[in-house]
Amino acid sequence: MRLVLILVLGLLTAGLSVIAEEPPKPAQLVVSTWGFNAELLYKNIADRFKEAYGIEIVFDFGNNSDRLARLIANKDNPVVDVVTFAPNYAVMAMREGVLQPLDVDNVPNVAQIVEWARDPLGDWYGVGYTLQVMKIAYRTDKIDPPVTSWRDFWRPEVAGYITLPEMNTTYGPAVLFSIARAWGGSLDDLEVGWQKLKELVEPSALLTTYRRSSEAISLFEQGEVWLAPMPSFAWPSLQATGLPLAWVRPCSDYWEGLIASLNTLSVVKGTKNPYWAEKFIDFWLSKDTQLRMALDLVDGPANLQALEELPADIKARFGLDEDLTSAVFYDPAFVVDHLDQWLTRWNELIAR
Repeated sequence: MRLVLILVLGLLTAGLSVIAEEPPKPAQLVVSTWGFNAELLYKNIADRFKEAYGIEIVFDFGNNSDRLARLIANKDNPVVDVVTFAPNYAVMAMREGVLQPLDVDNVPNVAQIVEWARDPLGDWYGVGYTLQVMKIAYRTDKIDPPVTSWRDFWRPEVAGYITLPEMNTTYGPAVLFSIARAWGGSLDDLEVGWQKLKELVEPSALLTTYRRSSEAISLFEQGEVWLAPMPSFAWPSLQATGLPLAWVRPCSDYWEGLIASLNTLSVVKGTKNPYWAEKFIDFWLSKDTQLRMALDLVDGPANLQALEELPADIKARFGLDEDLTSAVFYDPAFVVDHLDQWLTRWNELIAR
């Protein structure tokens, strides 16, 4: 009996020590992210997190580059607790020393994330919270026969009705890689990709380039563009225009691949609230939050349980009905290592 009492007291003491280790709750956490669908970020994440933990979420909205610049400027006295980035910018942030590794024990929902998205930066500097794919969108009433390949961008009947993402965007480098590989090149030999881009630019087959997917959607709406690479997070908005459109995975006899990517959640180095920053990340990774965001057509879930419960029609709208095991994931560190060189060449090409 005494032994049982000792064990019970030991367990109670251990439990109390765990509770005692929980740091005081801050009044707020600052989360740096994109402003796209801001009202749904409040509805599905901020408001629910405050209800669960009593901590207000303040968003710092902006694009990748501006938000990274602000983190670097405040590096010695950070004002942000959690940050989301596209993979390339997450690598830049890690190298700039503005991110710190996660304590994975404090983020148990990591175990429910698709395996390749759990630690995409290495050493737990971030975790993928949304899956994305990029396919080709085109006007079915304007282009016939159907688009099936990256090579279709060089068909004479689409000249002047094409847009491509800028090189300094999430999917700009991926388009270069895909074009090169579709025409017989490789990651080690991108020259054919540059030559094929030149063929689009010089005769003005390329109408324009876009920095934001909303710009490409507007061009489709205005009838100025018929053909463009389109990421999954933007496809529902393009589809909502009511235009006759298709969104296809390149699948010709040439090399083709489904381009896949993700966005990351990371803790900002030097935050005064690392424990609660990780609790917030865990909340965002939860099945419930991921499912809510997907059903509202904000983000394709990276949580396996959320993916399993996602209705088939919603899954298709995010392109997650594809076989992701054969998808192509480009190493963001490789992109960062070469981006300055590519940007110089891209800017010279577009300036012609």
